Amino acid sequence: MSKFTSQTAREAGRKSKRGPSKRLEPNIEEKIKLLYQDVLDDLLLNSKDLSPTEKIKLLSHLSSYILPKMKPTRDEFTMERIKEWENSKAFPNMDSPHPTR
Repeated sequence: MSKFTSQTAREAGRKSKRGPSKRLEPNIEEKIKLLYQDVLDDLLLNSKDLSPTEKIKLLSHLSSYILPKMKPTRDEFTMERIKEWENSKAFPNMDSPHPTR
């Protein structure tokens, strides 16, 4: 059995029938980056022309790409409140006082 070296790997790559990689050509990637840069530059220059609603929508959409997604958690205070609600008769017609159940 032959040893696997960089030379044998190169030869195996040439014989491969998988075809070229499916990555975008650098020219297309560069064009897309330029397009995004132009759009962002235009948004920054004309941000004063946006209405408050449009600014909020833009901030909301962009923040989903910038800020990390947070998972909902229940802290000790919340768990204590849930236990109090379950033990109290504040909601007699409902089996569960909180909407997560």
